[in-house]
Amino acid sequence: MTIDPGTIRESTPPSTRRAEAARLALVLLAGLVLRSLHPGQPIVENYVGRQTPTAMVARNLDRGSGFLHPQLDTGPFPNYFLVEPPIYQALTVGVRGLTGLPLDVCGRLASAAAATLAAWGVYALLRRRHGESAALAAAAAFSMLPITIRYGRAFQPDALMIGACTAGLACWDLAAGRGGCRRLLGLGWLLLAAGLAAKVTAAYILVVAFLAVAPRRDWRSLVLCTSTLLPILAWYAWAGRLAATAGGSRASAENRDIWLGLIGLGALASVETWRYILRFLVVRAFTPLGFIGAIWGLKTGGGQGRGTALWWTWAGLATASMALLAGKLHHEYYWLCLAPATAAGLGLAWRRLDAWRPGAAFAAAAALAGLSLYLSETTWRVPEEWETIEAAGRAVAESTTRDGLVVAPEALLYRADRRGCRMEYTFAAATRAASEWGEEARALTPIELVEFYRTKGARWFADVGAESDDLSRLDLHHAIRHRYKVVIDRPEVLLAELAPGEPPGHAD
Repeated sequence: MTIDPGTIRESTPPSTRRAEAARLALVLLAGLVLRSLHPGQPIVENYVGRQTPTAMVARNLDRGSGFLHPQLDTGPFPNYFLVEPPIYQALTVGVRGLTGLPLDVCGRLASAAAATLAAWGVYALLRRRHGESAALAAAAAFSMLPITIRYGRAFQPDALMIGACTAGLACWDLAAGRGGCRRLLGLGWLLLAAGLAAKVTAAYILVVAFLAVAPRRDWRSLVLCTSTLLPILAWYAWAGRLAATAGGSRASAENRDIWLGLIGLGALASVETWRYILRFLVVRAFTPLGFIGAIWGLKTGGGQGRGTALWWTWAGLATASMALLAGKLHHEYYWLCLAPATAAGLGLAWRRLDAWRPGAAFAAAAALAGLSLYLSETTWRVPEEWETIEAAGRAVAESTTRDGLVVAPEALLYRADRRGCRMEYTFAAATRAASEWGEEARALTPIELVEFYRTKGARWFADVGAESDDLSRLDLHHAIRHRYKVVIDRPEVLLAELAPGEPPGHAD
């Protein structure tokens, strides 16, 4: 049974509509508050290698680098981050302009708001087909899932991608129910174009739109759907030209080649890939309760057995898209694409439980919330490796000059607000870092990478303190102490001047 929103609007008394709006606002606000907790936490939890470059681009954009030249603070310069246009970073800078809050806080709040937009989109899509109670439950479920908690507060564009695309699809769905409302069509187009520009891996949603949302599968609907790709295609045309003519870092070209090389099903032959799939799909992203409950809800249609074609289409196409990117599935945030379909299934399941026995749905939701918070609690804690990063950042900022390049982990460079060279701690990563300078590839140890950077003009080496079980870091620090002039040597930070041949100076 499909419920037409126009009929609902005409037959529902204004007082009931206000009550429904109040309930929806309460659910959305609860999710927003949950993801906005501890906003000043250093952005080093989960995938620091994705959050830090995003934040570097945002800070440089805030300082006037320009939208078409998204810059990193790691050499060789210029080093443009061309993976996607800086839509999310521009949003973060806009939040900063409105609030005056620190940039890190604004990034977390921007992601929290984008995830809230996705929860509304799930609600709107489900309400048309199954009514208000299932839609409200689905919006609540979306905000509870561990993956939407973690990446709904991270400084990276994934929440914006899923939020804008889901809300854009909902606008088109509402337009279809209102005779093709042009304002909703236009708003939906803008949201989908922004979401796809934030991360083009969400392109499967356009197929969902054409097959399950468009009122007619004709050439007009096809043109409308595919036209949302024009901004991101224009960006990649510009990015290719910039990467070819700008000089500086080869990172963009290497990242493009790596990405193209990963597309395909080959990684599915690896046992390790299937371990990641099991771990993320059933446990960390959605919990066993969420995974099983969503499948049951979609299979039964919440007791109606109909109206779930949209969500099965979504889940199927998202799964197919992930299969083509199987080489990237060790990055947990890629599983965010299944969150809307999972939330819809849970909303339908909880509605059926509530019809079977009052209170059962609440118990199921409470159990999922408790398990999700347990699996997500580390997202509000600074990982042990980075516990000293704030103190280390202050020390590096106070003891170095802005005109001297610092060899350091990206996260420490960002915290200290210094430009420099990206430190790596394995042979493969160190070799790749050196290759970005246009050097002939050869295996480098971490200390050889430091010396390589010194020959390129780096003046300082800085790192957070090494834990007793971090042998690669301990070995590197030992070599630094014997080869270069140590300036600060404290448990939280090691800082050395890259001046070979001088005896070790007095270290603080």
